[in-house]
Amino acid sequence: MTPRLSERGAALLTVLMLVAVMATIAASALDRLTVATRLAANSAIVSQGRLWLGLAEQLAAVRLEDLAAAEPARTVGGPWLGQIREIRLPDGGLLRAEVRDGGNCFNLNGLARSQPDGSAIADPTAVQQFADLLLLLSVDAGRATGIAAAAGDWVDSDLSPLPGGNEETGSRGAWAPANAPFADVGELGAVSGVTPDLLTLVSPFLCALPEQAPAGLNPNTLLPEQAPLLAMLAPQQIGLAQARQLIAGRPPGGYTSTVDFWRASGIGANALPSQAAEQVRLRSRWFELRAEVSQSGQTLASTTLLDLREPRARIVRRRYGEL
Repeated sequence: MTPRLSERGAALLTVLMLVAVMATIAASALDRLTVATRLAANSAIVSQGRLWLGLAEQLAAVRLEDLAAAEPARTVGGPWLGQIREIRLPDGGLLRAEVRDGGNCFNLNGLARSQPDGSAIADPTAVQQFADLLLLLSVDAGRATGIAAAAGDWVDSDLSPLPGGNEETGSRGAWAPANAPFADVGELGAVSGVTPDLLTLVSPFLCALPEQAPAGLNPNTLLPEQAPLLAMLAPQQIGLAQARQLIAGRPPGGYTSTVDFWRASGIGANALPSQAAEQVRLRSRWFELRAEVSQSGQTLASTTLLDLREPRARIVRRRYGEL
């Protein structure tokens, strides 16, 4: 029996619909396969990139250990400091690495001092230093004082606000102080009074070291742009211009003692606050490695903090990020 014309049309339409559905399923499967392939390739690139960044860490550690062994009493700047080194990789990629003295900064966690019972009490001297640093960066005096006090309240462990501080909410009323050490400089953005613009301004001078004590500034490794850190120690006695001059005019082999440094500054160490005098140290402990690897159109970056208190460099913190 010959099918009617309408029946043949319906059958054809059904076949076409099945073909369309199958084509859609096939396209979807192919798309998922493509995505899965790309994800697998990206994962492989990231894994390889982390291996190269690990190599940069090893090279930096060996270099720092050699420097410490050559001159145990002090750390002197040189070609290794603040200069970007590039290494061409066998797979056609490029590894860039830069080592800086990681202690030449204001340690946000030094705003409080650890106590024997495990608590932390805000350090008024450190809070004033932070306010002075903000002033040197042209932040309004009232605002600088308030931010420094709020940062001190953020890191201490009590619930009593400092004069001008804040123990209740953060800069936009959304964050209460952590009453714990800063995990990262970026966390300062949640402190009362800190805006994104101010955080960008002050971040290059800050760090969040894993200790609640002031960072030791090394005049032999300070970079010219870090002059505000030196002036911060005694802003009434060391101006920005003088701080820059002390960095630019240091002896070719570096200062041989802190006494020589203070003599060059024209300020007697006895005329300074005791904490400021103690913060100038010629032996550096903390170092920061900034590295990035570019390969196959992707760039993976890392920031590593190394501790050179012992003869061997120890990695204490590592953070990755894609550029």
